[in-house]
Amino acid sequence: MKLGIAAPLEIADKIIPIIKKDFLQIQPILYLYKSFLELPTILAKEQGQLDALLFTGKNVLAYAEKHIRPTIPWESVPRSGSSLLQILLQITLSAQHNIFHISTDLYDQTQLQETYRELGLDYNNFEIYTIPDIPYDDTYSAYACAAHEQNYLYKKASCCITASYTVYQQLRAKEIPCYLYFPTASAIRQTLHKIQLNHLVQISQHSQIVALYLQIDTPSEYSVFNDDEYQYIIDRTNVTRQIYIFAQSIKAAVVEVGVREYLLFSTKYLLESVTNNFEKIDIMHAIKKHTASTLSVGVGYGATAQEAKSNANLGMQRSSTLGGDTAFIVYSKAKIIGPLHSQNKLSPEPKIDEKFLTISDKTEISVNTIFHLHSIIKRQGKNQFTSSELAELLGVTLRTMNRIIVKLMKHEFCFEVGKRSLNKNGRPSRIVQINIL
Repeated sequence: MKLGIAAPLEIADKIIPIIKKDFLQIQPILYLYKSFLELPTILAKEQGQLDALLFTGKNVLAYAEKHIRPTIPWESVPRSGSSLLQILLQITLSAQHNIFHISTDLYDQTQLQETYRELGLDYNNFEIYTIPDIPYDDTYSAYACAAHEQNYLYKKASCCITASYTVYQQLRAKEIPCYLYFPTASAIRQTLHKIQLNHLVQISQHSQIVALYLQIDTPSEYSVFNDDEYQYIIDRTNVTRQIYIFAQSIKAAVVEVGVREYLLFSTKYLLESVTNNFEKIDIMHAIKKHTASTLSVGVGYGATAQEAKSNANLGMQRSSTLGGDTAFIVYSKAKIIGPLHSQNKLSPEPKIDEKFLTISDKTEISVNTIFHLHSIIKRQGKNQFTSSELAELLGVTLRTMNRIIVKLMKHEFCFEVGKRSLNKNGRPSRIVQINIL
């Protein structure tokens, strides 16, 4: 993995040997800085080349986060009591300063007390001047440097301890004794282990098998497919074509389970990328756009391919129970999301043939009436009737039937093709031909 390391040279020189010795799978890429204010400029366009980014302190990370949005995992080496013990030992061994009078911006009072107790020392007998932990910004270095200088000159601190490389340089330039916080090798290793483990988990999750169970929904009782097997086969062929196009986009293996069912196997990363985390389920939209069918879709996750398949089948069954044209995402039996539609919306009402909806919209005749007319034509085996015949078959008055015929004629769904006398003395009835198939 490629790990970016944002650090001053002195700390980078400590991290790199650890990586070369114990983390051969990590390729370190250094981003050296003298002042943390340089970080936004240095890192602005680098994340796309990395798998993760390591900072040497939480404050530096927080400052970078204000100016750059993380697009990869960011980590910082945590501050630890062992690091403070290391610095206190260094001060003691120097024999030039003492640990009884110090100024620090590293730790709060509680952390300092715990460290001194571990040394068997009474913290209350010391003069420790701590600088408030304020957010890193453009004024931080000047503020921290002035506070340390005041503690050294007026409060008689023997030396200063800082985590800021910029503050360290400024204090040393003023000949104020200062020690720069270095994370211990143990803290660095622990952080590198965490980064590496998170990366492996991410790769594993991206490669997780995901199954999709797709079922062509059963045609409505009013659908023309019920009486036109040829048309049904043509439409099923178009559905199959759209499914294979979608499978190609997610690099999925396709198994045709039955006449109306398909099983696709892909990976979590590919499926969620193509569907934008299921915000847009393209296969459902494509089926509705290019065919006269809809799908019941189940997406199943699992630790194994078998578990993913089982969960996908559960999702598909739930979709089918609701009438189809929906999707359910099944992570486990206890975690099921849905129903989702092609644009991540709740399922619409049970589907009806689009053609009949169009006729209803144009003529302002109810969809139920259009359906009933269609059924009459199918049952009678003809599409030419007198107004009286249609009124009787539809169960409406002759006057109502004539109004319906006028609306159909207006939009060329009905034509008068002749007249017929039912008796010698009666007025001839017109014969109309209905074209709504």
